[in-house]
Amino acid sequence: MSFYTALTGLKGAQTDISTTSNNIANVGSNGFKKSRTEFGDIFGSTPLQTNAVGAGTSTKAISQQFSQGNITQSTNTLDMAISGQGFFAVQASGNSGQVVYTRNGSFDVSDEGYIVDSAGQFLLGYPVDTAGGVSDKTLEGATKMQLASTFGNPVATENVNMGVNLPSSSEVIAPDVEFNVDDSATYSASSSVTIFDNAGNPKSATVYYIKTQNPSAADASFKYDTKLFVDGVELTPTLTRSADSKGVAQFIDKFGQQTATPSDPAYILEGKGSPLYRADDLGAAQASTPAVLSGLGLETYLGDGRTVEVVTDPMKFKKTMEYQSLQGVASPVPGTFWGKDFLLVDVDNSGPVSIDIPPGTYNGEQLAAAVEVAMRDAFGDDKKVQLTNGEDNILTIDLKKSSGDGKSTGLVAPITVDLNAGSIVSTSPEDGLGLDTFLVHAQRLVTNKMNAKIHGDTANVADTTKSLELGTEGRLFKQVTAGAITEPPTDFDVINVSHTNAAINSGAATARYIAYSNVGDTPNVKAYDAKFSTGIALGEQAGTGLLTVAITGSSAAPAEDLTVLRFQQRGTDEDNKIIDAYGAAEISIKSASTSGNVTTYVLDVAANSDANTLAGQDPITILGQPSKHIEAFFESTEGLVEGVQEAHYSNKLVVREIGDSAKRTAAQTQIDSTAFAFGDPDSGNAAKADFGLASVAEAVNWIDDRDPAVKIGYDETNQRLTFDGVNGKIGKGTGLGFDSFTVYGSTGDTGENSLGIPAIGENPETSLQTDELFVGGAFVPNGPEVRAENRRFGMEVEFDTVNNVFDIRSGTTGEALGANSVVGVDVAQNASSVAVGRYNLTNSGERDATDTADYSFNKIGNGGNQIMGFPRDGVEGYTEPTGLVSKPATTSGSEALLDMSKAFTISSLGGENIFNAVVNGVSASIVLPEGNYKGSTLAEALETRINAMSNPVSGQSIGGVNVQYNQETNNLTFTTATTGEGSTIAIEGALRFGLSDVPLGLGETASVRKPVQATDEFGRPLYIAPNGEITANNQAFADNMVEDFYPLYLDEGEITFDLDGNVVSPITKVTYAGALTDLTLDFSSATQLNQPFSADAVEQDGYSSGRLTNLEIDNYGNVSAGYSNGQNVTLGKIMLASFQNQSGLKQIGNSSFIATAASGDPELGEAAEDGFGQILSGSLERSNVDITEELVNLITSQRNYQAAAKAIETSSSMTQTIINIRT
Repeated sequence: MSFYTALTGLKGAQTDISTTSNNIANVGSNGFKKSRTEFGDIFGSTPLQTNAVGAGTSTKAISQQFSQGNITQSTNTLDMAISGQGFFAVQASGNSGQVVYTRNGSFDVSDEGYIVDSAGQFLLGYPVDTAGGVSDKTLEGATKMQLASTFGNPVATENVNMGVNLPSSSEVIAPDVEFNVDDSATYSASSSVTIFDNAGNPKSATVYYIKTQNPSAADASFKYDTKLFVDGVELTPTLTRSADSKGVAQFIDKFGQQTATPSDPAYILEGKGSPLYRADDLGAAQASTPAVLSGLGLETYLGDGRTVEVVTDPMKFKKTMEYQSLQGVASPVPGTFWGKDFLLVDVDNSGPVSIDIPPGTYNGEQLAAAVEVAMRDAFGDDKKVQLTNGEDNILTIDLKKSSGDGKSTGLVAPITVDLNAGSIVSTSPEDGLGLDTFLVHAQRLVTNKMNAKIHGDTANVADTTKSLELGTEGRLFKQVTAGAITEPPTDFDVINVSHTNAAINSGAATARYIAYSNVGDTPNVKAYDAKFSTGIALGEQAGTGLLTVAITGSSAAPAEDLTVLRFQQRGTDEDNKIIDAYGAAEISIKSASTSGNVTTYVLDVAANSDANTLAGQDPITILGQPSKHIEAFFESTEGLVEGVQEAHYSNKLVVREIGDSAKRTAAQTQIDSTAFAFGDPDSGNAAKADFGLASVAEAVNWIDDRDPAVKIGYDETNQRLTFDGVNGKIGKGTGLGFDSFTVYGSTGDTGENSLGIPAIGENPETSLQTDELFVGGAFVPNGPEVRAENRRFGMEVEFDTVNNVFDIRSGTTGEALGANSVVGVDVAQNASSVAVGRYNLTNSGERDATDTADYSFNKIGNGGNQIMGFPRDGVEGYTEPTGLVSKPATTSGSEALLDMSKAFTISSLGGENIFNAVVNGVSASIVLPEGNYKGSTLAEALETRINAMSNPVSGQSIGGVNVQYNQETNNLTFTTATTGEGSTIAIEGALRFGLSDVPLGLGETASVRKPVQATDEFGRPLYIAPNGEITANNQAFADNMVEDFYPLYLDEGEITFDLDGNVVSPITKVTYAGALTDLTLDFSSATQLNQPFSADAVEQDGYSSGRLTNLEIDNYGNVSAGYSNGQNVTLGKIMLASFQNQSGLKQIGNSSFIATAASGDPELGEAAEDGFGQILSGSLERSNVDITEELVNLITSQRNYQAAAKAIETSSSMTQTIINIRT
């Protein structure tokens, strides 16, 4: 057996040597793939054998190694190498048609023009269409790659692409310059191209460019006329329909918007005429506009920077222009106007709304801003503050002192405020109040309750225990509030007051005086401590000419030193020369001297000898020294809450102690249970009752109603209530005050009420010794809507400082349009509108109940607003809206990280409940209450709080923002109610809600054009007759014209460029017609840049017969042939094939293989795609044989051979020895 075992080794070594020798022999064969011999051992045994010996080796396979061979360069385009996977597919010549596969890319061209290998086998490729796209990727559809030596019959030129650049710096050719091909001064530039006729004969086509227009404000474009000559014969441009880049004919609507599909495209085919509109004469783009109503000129009131006063105090109504007009005053005194029912406005026929303006002094621009804010608030979606009794109407304030052990002690009974109680602001707050009104109302209630905290059994005495607890001892004062004044007296008067204070004047009653005046219908009161009614003589100081006042009698020596005097001239029917000469204001005393019982005062005012003669004048009273013990004023809320401009008035006179008199103890309030008694006024023309003093309410207080100890505010940026404890009133600043204070709503342990006020278990203490504020949680009004329906947004009010005119603009743009009458309007568009007027007023400033706000053109109501210049009569001052409705600002978050269609929790961790919003320049940090939400409820909560945003300075509020949750995309979308370029919206929130890095949303003002109908040389409008002819006479088809949409044409021979040098018209081809030929020119690639004239990209599609001049094969296998007539043709695309098991291929010689069952069917593809390698033209893949490696293998095989031979020799020797033994 050993002989035969060694013999198998000998045969194996011989096979290995043969394989290696074959590899070495083909080291220079292109595309050759080396082979490797694979061996296996031979083993045989019986079931009873346990230590059997093998029987040798056998050749199992000779496999191909398909690694990439080296690639070398060649000069033959048809030499190709595949860099990567794949085989060339070639088809054998003859009848067999067998397809074989090779990496040998050495190809050439046969006599018939086919691309073949050295064996004459045809290279296969994919057929392609005219654009070079593969039309069939199957093996059955493969074609033999063939080169055509000639291409095409002569083709006449039909199309010319005019890829030229016309220099933007060229001069405009004047209209009166006559064109001449031989005179370059009559045109701007020219370009020539060789074209061909049907016989392939070349001709010269020249285009001349004549610049006719540079940009202007009316038309921001460059224009050129063109002229085309072929061999000296002119071709003229034909009337051409404007078309889009796909050649679809275009129509325009009344705004110059282009469309290929008008609402009824068939009507163009019904034999109708139309106006002639050309694509480059559509007019300049103009912004759509809102309706505008302008008031009358107001130079008398607001010209040259003048200001006016607006009042809402009923006691001042008589000083207003409105009252004077009601009384028919011929020459009313300008300057003061009534702010109640200031304007009656209707926007977009949504219904009239009367607006109020807060009191103040305004110039024209400030008044316009105030009216704009009031209009937007009145028409918007603001909500009222409405509190539910027993739930959130109770507000509790506790004042605390530190006990030194880190703890604090509050009041025995904290101060409890019922916010649904009545006040000077509102008697029925439970029905809901606007936010500003609520703040003022709450402020008055808080102060009232803090004052009431020290009251005893009655309001006019203090409880000592309570006063000691609050630390108000020595800080108490008495105050009386009179009844409402029905009709303010018109005369000067003095109200006599008997004032009793145990700590002043030994407790004896002291006479004090309240001066009353109504100069210019402005009621005014002021308290004084001295009065002189008799023994008065007026004179003139020698040398200075100053007024002297001599007073004789015991009253000439008042208790206090005098610094000022004031004249009061009681009205009868006599002259008031004193008031006319010296006025009713206080006059400073320059000096005083006393001689006997006469005291003479020198006043800082020039004497008037006529006025100094008292005989024949009304009686005078002189008041001196503003009181240091009492003050008087009319009750109001002006300036009570910071940032709130609206004011409320009770028409009540208030008198209170000040100075040393306002330092009562509780015991002293009990001694003087009644501190004030009022006598009849001096004039005799008015009684106490006329001033509401017939019956008064006296109370003891420690806080001034006008200067609260705990100030309520609203933080617009963070949307929350704030409370500011004033250290100087309740803190250590008083010497005996408190260290901190706290505010809470319910008496529960956790939670907040609807005002954002925490429960007692979560309320923090706020120090009174710092600027720290007590801050509530997020709070926005969520009660009844101010305007339940027909809301409008974005109205604007402007004051023209040049013409002194107010303009009121509706919030939206757009005129009335029928459904589908213009592009983009699917449903009827209503016209934007604005109407302005005023309710008629009564003599008390109230709204006239008989005024039903009737409309007349753009006027509403029977009243008038002189300061705004409304209403206007008829249609004067009204500008109709134009164009289309503008677009709002909108922005969308990205897809949320959580599924918001399902419930989720929002907490304050990481600030995820904080959202920052900026809408139209108004910003806020929105804090949502912690809790469970879904996408829809999150959208609703954000929408509510965004629409409650307002600007803390201007008062401009946000409204109408819509927030939607899209379940399909799992994101939030935000859209403003305002439209146009001024509308913006930006949102920033947590990433998990998709609100991180949300793009800024911008509104867009709709742009429209006013197409210009073409005219002839006489300026007559041109039409397209039903037969397609251009005519200036449309009488024959005047009743048969198209409507709404009009066919659009090109201006014959004209090129239009925009400011960037791009072609605006024509963007499609234009046909020029002549007697012998027609040419279609394409100017879409022309430019007009600040560069020299060039015509480098002028191409035409005609040619004569051509011969093959060059061949190119790209990396994708595209085979392109170039011909002498300039044509380049893609002949096909080389097919590549791959196999799942390359080792299963059968080698048939010439580095070629055929598919077998082991290799599987070929997978066909394209070069550089689908995992196939690139084709490298001008390259060849060499064999993958490594000669060094093969020589080593050869030596190894030889040694194996020698060893096997030695084994045979040994086996033979042993066998011979055995034979010899036997013999």
